[in-house]
Amino acid sequence: EPFRVYESFEQSFNDYAQLLASSGRYRQAVNSAANPSAFFSALQTAGYATDPNYAKKLSAIAEGDVMRDAIASLRSA
Repeated sequence: EPFRVYESFEQSFNDYAQLLASSGRYRQAVNSAANPSAFFSALQTAGYATDPNYAKKLSAIAEGDVMRDAIASLRSA
């Protein structure tokens, strides 16, 4: 697929969400959204990314210290 260009982060995110919601190809991922690791794995299995380590990389970010600290900060605000 050709790369898309967006005017804002919001426009990009909305397009991403629409892609996942409207394509049966990503149904398993959408159904797994409550579990980030399962979501990333289902995206990879559905062919969303070409990187064979896509799910592992995203899981490492989601489970890392930076994300954990950011979530803790939001909860305490």
